[in-house]
Amino acid sequence: METGRSEAIRSERSRRARPGAAGRRRWLGTLGWLGLVAAGCNQIEALPGDPDRSVPEAQMIERAESGEVEAQLALGRFHAEAFAEADDPSRAGREQAEALRWLTLAAEQGEVEAQAELGLLLVAQESELRNVQEARRWLTRAGQAGEPRAFFMLGELARSGEGEPPDPVMAVAWWRRAADLGHTGALHRLGQAYEAGLGVEHDLEAALELYRRASEAGHAISQYRLAVIHDEGRLRPRDIATAVKEYRLAAEQGYAPAQAQLGYLYARGDGVIQHYDEALKWSRKAAEQGDADGCNNLAVLYLKGLGVEQSFEEALRWYRLAAQRQHPGAQNMLGTIHLTGQGVEVDPEEAEHWWRMAAEQGHAPAQYNLGGMFSRKLSATLTRAEALDWLARAAEQGHRSAARELAALRAVAADETGEGRPSADASAGAAETQRATL
Repeated sequence: METGRSEAIRSERSRRARPGAAGRRRWLGTLGWLGLVAAGCNQIEALPGDPDRSVPEAQMIERAESGEVEAQLALGRFHAEAFAEADDPSRAGREQAEALRWLTLAAEQGEVEAQAELGLLLVAQESELRNVQEARRWLTRAGQAGEPRAFFMLGELARSGEGEPPDPVMAVAWWRRAADLGHTGALHRLGQAYEAGLGVEHDLEAALELYRRASEAGHAISQYRLAVIHDEGRLRPRDIATAVKEYRLAAEQGYAPAQAQLGYLYARGDGVIQHYDEALKWSRKAAEQGDADGCNNLAVLYLKGLGVEQSFEEALRWYRLAAQRQHPGAQNMLGTIHLTGQGVEVDPEEAEHWWRMAAEQGHAPAQYNLGGMFSRKLSATLTRAEALDWLARAAEQGHRSAARELAALRAVAADETGEGRPSADASAGAAETQRATL
């Protein structure tokens, strides 16, 4: 049966936050909250309190309660950071409420940074405290004072809609104002808009320039998108040297998709000297963050013993992790493993399960494998009509073996007069067997 890795170049995936401290950190980080907390780090660190920094100094609280706006802002930031880091739900709720209370008091006194940060925090909530309408009000006030983070988030809200019809044109307008004030995330969003034709005319040249500016400012996702465009040769002839440079910049900042792609390039020797140790290192970094391509890379390295001692057990573990994260290449390979019995018992039903999952994602090799189960009498449930459909889908994507098998199955079907009879000898159209490759 045929196996294969998913597309070498991946598009950026959306990463929704999950409940808990890790989810809050990811969510707040995407909104720029952690960055803006860092902007106020001196104030936060200047809050002496308990050694574990769980409670600020009583004197600071007293100053805030007396109406000192700087103290209110500092306390709001302190509790917002504690909220982002809290593992205990009850503590997270308390820190969340305190952050909102102090930021609101400072915002009501006209403190622009507090207005922006309050708006961001109101959007980032995972509870009934989330209030997008109130967030818009504070963000608009901060934006009127020229706060770039407020403009950026107003663009985010315009793009998603959040209770209103999405308005990509307005989103671009907000992001442009933020970018003009030096907001790197807004530069990236504008690059995405021009790349996708969202609210503006599609212009890959403009997208490339915006990504380049954001990359130079250290924006990891822009570095990755810039690498992808050069890697795919979408605007000019493929420039793998520039792609590797940008992948590495993003990977060194911990961006998992870039780490996975860099590992893939080292395994292939594409744009770099082939080095399995480096392939293993970068793939593992990505996999440990839950990146599906990183998991799949590791699985292949373990399966083939490249840069690591061969281990079918480890290969199967990483394939499963990648497959659970909807990696079609890993799902396809799991199907092959279960049909051929590599480290597991032969189980055609399990093979069909994984091939179907990959096929439904449009993975041509899996569509071919799934469709081919009918001719080989490997499935008790797959009908001829389904087999023809899956083979046709694979053939439409240029899969030559699927096209040949489709033609053969159609010819047999045309000659048959009965229903439910075998459509071909079990040996006819034997499937291509191919080891997984990076």
